[in-house]
Amino acid sequence: MAGHLPVTSREHHNYTYELTRLSRHHLAWYAIVRATRPAHVVETGVDKGLGTCVVAAALLRNAAEGRPGRVTSLDINPEAGYLARSAPWSAVVDLVVGDSIASSAALDRPVDLFLHDSDHNREHERREFEAAEAKLAPGALLLTDNVTHTNVLAEHAERTGRRFLAYRETPARHWYPGDGIGVAW
Repeated sequence: MAGHLPVTSREHHNYTYELTRLSRHHLAWYAIVRATRPAHVVETGVDKGLGTCVVAAALLRNAAEGRPGRVTSLDINPEAGYLARSAPWSAVVDLVVGDSIASSAALDRPVDLFLHDSDHNREHERREFEAAEAKLAPGALLLTDNVTHTNVLAEHAERTGRRFLAYRETPARHWYPGDGIGVAW
């Protein structure tokens, strides 16, 4: 992945900056997918597809150990996900262009892990979790990378009888205030 990402990013006409490192939330996504071994992950908000590649890498590793899975990545932008359109990630990635709420409602198989990473508007995030609810497999996890900005997932977890945990990163001596992820189960 380390060689593919910078080259592909430089070659893509809409993205001129170079990708350097994965964020902590990407590393957490990888660890969660490896630990839970979901058969079906749904990710909303794809952008370049870096998070998609991270999830796909974990799914490929799981498949090599006998636990295959796929990620359905939803984005309204038809050019989103260019990093995940090539092998090996494309073998486990289904890119769907369309509104994340309508696309979630149209899913044809149960969701073991739902990851909100699209429009960070409170109402949109709430509607995504509500749309996903009917598609969740028993014991499914819900994740958000928006936990430092809204409490939408915490409220959804309380409404649906789930437990909730938030992790916040706080960089030392850095201008960036940090971010975090939330998980409900």
